[in-house]
Amino acid sequence: MDAQAEKKITIDQVAKLCGVSKTTISRYLNGKFENISAETRENIRQVIEELDYRPNRSAQRLKASRSMLIGCTIGDVSSPFSGLLLKGITRVCEAAGYQVLFADSAEDPKRERNAIQGFLQNQVDGLIVNSPGGNDMLLIETQERGVPVVLADRGLMQEGRLDTVASTDRQSAFDSVSFLLNCGYTKVAFFSEGNRQITPRLLRCRGYIEAVEKICPQDAAPIIYEFDKNDPDSCRRCVADFRSRFPDERIAILSVNGTTTPHILLAFQAEGLSLGWYYGLCTFDDWTWLRLAPPGITSVALNTEQIGEEAARLLLERISGKRPQDAPAAYIEIPTKLNVRGSTLK
Repeated sequence: MDAQAEKKITIDQVAKLCGVSKTTISRYLNGKFENISAETRENIRQVIEELDYRPNRSAQRLKASRSMLIGCTIGDVSSPFSGLLLKGITRVCEAAGYQVLFADSAEDPKRERNAIQGFLQNQVDGLIVNSPGGNDMLLIETQERGVPVVLADRGLMQEGRLDTVASTDRQSAFDSVSFLLNCGYTKVAFFSEGNRQITPRLLRCRGYIEAVEKICPQDAAPIIYEFDKNDPDSCRRCVADFRSRFPDERIAILSVNGTTTPHILLAFQAEGLSLGWYYGLCTFDDWTWLRLAPPGITSVALNTEQIGEEAARLLLERISGKRPQDAPAAYIEIPTKLNVRGSTLK
């Protein structure tokens, strides 16, 4: 190898070829993208790739020593789902000698960006992300700079870019609608607080729509309600509307998740409706209180701890080099289980 090939590429050379300042390159390398346009980020990424530029805090650090820290962002730490997810992640990481740093995004993309940037400044060896959406490019660019990223439960809007562990959301929604129709309910509506860019909600809604189109009579159309969780009366109005449209039929609701379901139960109570034969309810998530709430809520149980465990294993494989950086992104779906209770009667 000649001397020119062995010469180390500097940050000044990268900045010159990109036509930007050294400060801009430094901000890019530290994940501070707020004041860098998408076009400039892409140009920097290409130049770094062409020059095979390796800053100390990415690939070179992985070869030498590790921080033994994992960064993990959670969409809503108050949710029972988050506690189970963190339990699985922590179990695997701690067994491998890693400490896990947690941050709650509160379903806010900006808070998630700030947390990720903080993790990178602390030189974490990798990230596990339960994202509210809106930061796809940040996550992709972070991995391209040498910091492995695994998505737990919530994937990117563009599939196949990052390792992802999720539930069988689409198929489980399809199967839930089929179950409700087999129980004798003639109309099934889908209730959500809004899908936004959270992929499980989108996939469950797609599965619901596919079931209505394939299983229901040809003249049937999807019935989708999105209510405002900050308006106490919003969900009640949705339930009342659904009932008034089909007053003489047995109707059922498929709830997108366990945080949506309490609003539905309160709406049923306000309308004086009882769950069971005439009005059915099935929800994703099988939290303890759903089993206790009369008459027992039929639920799609997610293997949440297993999602966390698998996400941690994938990340550790990337960090150790067992799965090379250029290996294709993995997509693992963890099966669910339908637990039938008194809120759905055949």
